[in-house]
Amino acid sequence: MLVPNNEIEFMKKILAIDDNNINLELISQIVKVYYPDFKFIGALNGREGITIAQNENPDLILLDIMMPDLDGYETCKLLKKNNRTKQIPIIMVSALGRDSVERTKGLNAGADSFISKPFDQVELKAQINVALRIKSYQLQLKKLNSEVTLVEERERRRIAENLHDSLGQTLGLAFMNLSSIDTNECSPSIKNTIKFTSKLLNKAIEESRRLTYDLSPPILYELGLLPAIQWKLEQFEKDFKIKTNLIVENKRTQLSKENNIFLYRTVGELLTNISKHAEATEVTVKQATNNGMYYISVEDNGIGIDKSSSKPVSNKGGFGLLSIEERIESMNGTFNIEALEKGTKAEIEIPYFLEQN
Repeated sequence: MLVPNNEIEFMKKILAIDDNNINLELISQIVKVYYPDFKFIGALNGREGITIAQNENPDLILLDIMMPDLDGYETCKLLKKNNRTKQIPIIMVSALGRDSVERTKGLNAGADSFISKPFDQVELKAQINVALRIKSYQLQLKKLNSEVTLVEERERRRIAENLHDSLGQTLGLAFMNLSSIDTNECSPSIKNTIKFTSKLLNKAIEESRRLTYDLSPPILYELGLLPAIQWKLEQFEKDFKIKTNLIVENKRTQLSKENNIFLYRTVGELLTNISKHAEATEVTVKQATNNGMYYISVEDNGIGIDKSSSKPVSNKGGFGLLSIEERIESMNGTFNIEALEKGTKAEIEIPYFLEQN
């Protein structure tokens, strides 16, 4: 029976990394008996295991410690440092498991739990069940985060539509009525009052239009993330007299709706911080893709951050940056702020999918 490609892609998987074929075969049989809906994948060394983990994104990794070239501790550290694999639960399976020093070393390397060889199959099954349960909770939290983002955006759109349909149209009608007044026979003071009031109404119309776009820019939904960021940069340059650049490496990317929304809001938050604190004259936003990761950086030539502490010079708006970092981590991405010789660079990386032809 042939399995469709999309089913293979989303099939649940357990990866075992062990330099002993007999151990891999034993774990394979355990998985077949207790987890028949999981695909088992074996790797004979740490480097092979890391490559498989990056490509297959397993739900769980069983990792031996004593292996040539790259031992289990180093393999675990590399897996936990990698954006694409750091959220995968790792159970270390080793004859060193009864040594408290070695168990501590393994946990410090990033392992989620430890089991000793020779292991009891019932105990191994219990350990796997706990790890898979944790992974399930992580997925539920990610789903909840996505749903919250979409709910927030729907509310923004609702408010924006109300502003456009009620306030915007009312202001527009008032401006038209005022403009229709014949001022030829009015006194100079009345003419000046009407002229001044017309300017105020026109400014209110522009502000309501700007507020509507800031709440929920139609261009983000109609044309996508990059055109929306381009529009945001044009408005930023107009408002703050700071030169902006957008460098795009690859337009052929496919991000989820919530990721598009989140990245747009994140770039906006970073631009706001720059306008308030950086004293910059130029900002560059760069988009790129690399090894399955979607990359956006926002760089300015302002006063920068304290290089000794790697924290912003001003902590105003810090909650926004903290929220960004937490949200990106929940998406298996990274958020870094780097001090430059002149200015600051904020870098965001999240997983993405290539657009299909």
